[in-house]
Amino acid sequence: MVRSDPKPRPLKVLALALASGLVCAALGIGGGVGVDAQDPFAVAEPGAPGEPDELVAWQLVRAKKLVEAREAAQEILDARPDSALGHFVLAHAYHYGEANFPRALHHAEQALALFEAEYGSPPPPTVELWHRRMIYELAQAHADLDHYPEQLAWYARFDELYDPDTLAARAWPLMKLRRFEDARTAARDGLESGIDFQVEIALNALCAIEFEAGDDDASYAACRQALEHARNSPQGANAVDLTNFAEAARAAFQLDEAEEVLLEAAEAPVAWYGNPWLELGDLYTRGARFAEALQALQRVPGYRAQRPPHVQDADRNEGRRALAGFFLAVGRYADAREITEKALVMPDRRSHNSRDPYQDRAVVALIDRAAVRGLAAEAREEAAALGLWERSRAWLEAAEQRFGGWMSGRQAVQLLADDGRLVGTFQIGTSRAAIVPPWIVGELVDVAGAAVVDEATRLARERDGRQAAGPYYDAFQAEAAWREGDEDRAIELAERSASGLADGEAMLRARVDAIHAAALLERDGAAAAMPLFERVLQKDPGVLRRLAIALPVRVDGTGDSLAEAVADGVERSPRFDADDEGFRVSLTPVGASVEVCLLSATDARLGCSAAADPDVNDAEDTRARAVLDAFHQAVFAPRVDLSQGDMGSLDGSMRSTRDPMDGLLGF
Repeated sequence: MVRSDPKPRPLKVLALALASGLVCAALGIGGGVGVDAQDPFAVAEPGAPGEPDELVAWQLVRAKKLVEAREAAQEILDARPDSALGHFVLAHAYHYGEANFPRALHHAEQALALFEAEYGSPPPPTVELWHRRMIYELAQAHADLDHYPEQLAWYARFDELYDPDTLAARAWPLMKLRRFEDARTAARDGLESGIDFQVEIALNALCAIEFEAGDDDASYAACRQALEHARNSPQGANAVDLTNFAEAARAAFQLDEAEEVLLEAAEAPVAWYGNPWLELGDLYTRGARFAEALQALQRVPGYRAQRPPHVQDADRNEGRRALAGFFLAVGRYADAREITEKALVMPDRRSHNSRDPYQDRAVVALIDRAAVRGLAAEAREEAAALGLWERSRAWLEAAEQRFGGWMSGRQAVQLLADDGRLVGTFQIGTSRAAIVPPWIVGELVDVAGAAVVDEATRLARERDGRQAAGPYYDAFQAEAAWREGDEDRAIELAERSASGLADGEAMLRARVDAIHAAALLERDGAAAAMPLFERVLQKDPGVLRRLAIALPVRVDGTGDSLAEAVADGVERSPRFDADDEGFRVSLTPVGASVEVCLLSATDARLGCSAAADPDVNDAEDTRARAVLDAFHQAVFAPRVDLSQGDMGSLDGSMRSTRDPMDGLLGF
């Protein structure tokens, strides 16, 4: 959940300014509207006098010309280092113009100290408005630094000196401190006040409080109430109201409802927090709707740019995580790794978000691990048609990469070392699971151990009252059983999971089908497993690489020496287990090349390499490698349904392709 903007909406500005002075002046709230920001004789507001240059600097702040305001304030301080208003303007410029929260806090503290040294506390009514603003700014600066006790202390000081009290504003920091009952009390105080903006803040806070407290039904009801209140207000619902309800809908496994609300949010007024395109990208990736996911994720930066400077980067790391997950899902492991490396060392500040930052980082570490292991698998696949020396080098390279993946896995385990975090990770959709994509949770089986995951999942199931959650727990326990070699239990759980998962969980369903197929292969042989493997290949073939599952195949149709070399590469590839049963791999010489096809039991083509002629001057193993690479790509690249979006927007043409991401990684 994300917090509502810590400011009243435009239609409420005047009433609030007159009633309390509880304002964030960087947003232009308060008197003096219409004064030319460049006028050296700017008129002082009642309760906010100043020197002419100080008033000009302040008007620049209110006009949102924060670079000019910073320069003007610095000139004031160069001339008069004891100017409280000069420091106060700098605090706003650094806070709201540059997102430099530590420097903003420093100058806000300097401003208040100088102001109170001159006027005392409380100050005379003639300068009272500056004092109100300074205290409120200190509370907001501490909030953006995740300093919740300090934020509450400044709210308490404000309430001691001025009326009306902050009321609902206290609910969010109390919730972040896990003081849920106190947070509920603060929210109820806001509701009982009858003041419109207090009611709005209180409803938004209750939505997040119940979500974080673990009462998902209460959270869904509170988020719906907050959304209905916003829809009935003159200005309507904004992105925060809508994305919060969408998150509550996902917790209730109402994925269609979540999508509908997020699409509405994308058209609603932009709020300080929340990005509906980011959440849509996640949702579409979860459903293996890759074309739509890409189109949504491409709109994330533009949407973010519409927010004020100090909150533009508030969810940048969350965007990295979503994009890395998308690249992992479509087999772009190097691109995923490039993103996760940044995300692991540059986490977001989470003051605006109710989630546990350790959970967020653990998810990134799991994606990083999967991406590194994908790169290792590709290195082995690419060398399968080469000579012994090249294959040995590829194995060493893969081992080095897998060690890097092991390190990321250990980082995830350390971040989830708390029992509550580990168990909560399996409670998909709840605050305990953060934003973990359901289809990546199974990575914990390898990372933490099958027995640990099985027990954690059992505990999560016991503590979860949501009936629709059962198929998810079945999926996680099926993978644990498969890794432990209990094929019978894995098959039973996988069957039960697949029958209960919603259509929007295509990625998780494909993972369950792959585990089911692998267990059947071990127990009953290739013929029993092939129908499920076919289903996996149609939806998410990349999951076979992520799970290190080899397809059972029999190779035939060899003829010339190039075809023989390709056949040897297929048999050595970690993606195939060559035997006398399973899918048929046919090799057909075509000119100077070879067409390689994976065929079903009914000889349906499941994936064929392009038969483009390699350079005849290349060594034979190099030519074989090119053919085998094309075959791997044809079989294990993601499939994109043309009904999911305009393919022309993906690869620049209207042609169907098994590699729709070509040329799209420059954004």
